[in-house]
Amino acid sequence: CNFFLKKLLFFFVLLLASGMAMAKTSQVKKQPFESDRIVRLSYIEIHPEYHDQYMAMALEVGATSMRTEPGVICMYPMGLKRDKNALYILEIYASQDAYKKHIASEHFQKYKQGTLHMVKHLDLIDTDPLNSLMSISSEIADK
Repeated sequence: CNFFLKKLLFFFVLLLASGMAMAKTSQVKKQPFESDRIVRLSYIEIHPEYHDQYMAMALEVGATSMRTEPGVICMYPMGLKRDKNALYILEIYASQDAYKKHIASEHFQKYKQGTLHMVKHLDLIDTDPLNSLMSISSEIADK
């Protein structure tokens, strides 16, 4: 039970962190959530020799997605303190259609094809939001 509560608390903290206001930058207006929205945690392990190259590509595709895709609501990457070659990405899409457009986009395909050999393990963990009344506001800040 404690393990479940810790995991639930961890996910709640992630949601709050992703909703924190950041400095505004040019970004498309985001679509509202639809009933088939996607809330996902992606767990990725990277081969150590590709760490820096992978991180640069992952951060680039996330920033481009946030700036240009109305259906990409949140891309919040987090590195694990205990393992620098592992990360989670909180991904939120307004709908299944928005997700399909994202994975078909030129910038995502460039990232995916360019990093296939760098990824040791990938686990896509789809979730169900526990409180549908909560909203998330996510913006990407300029450097």
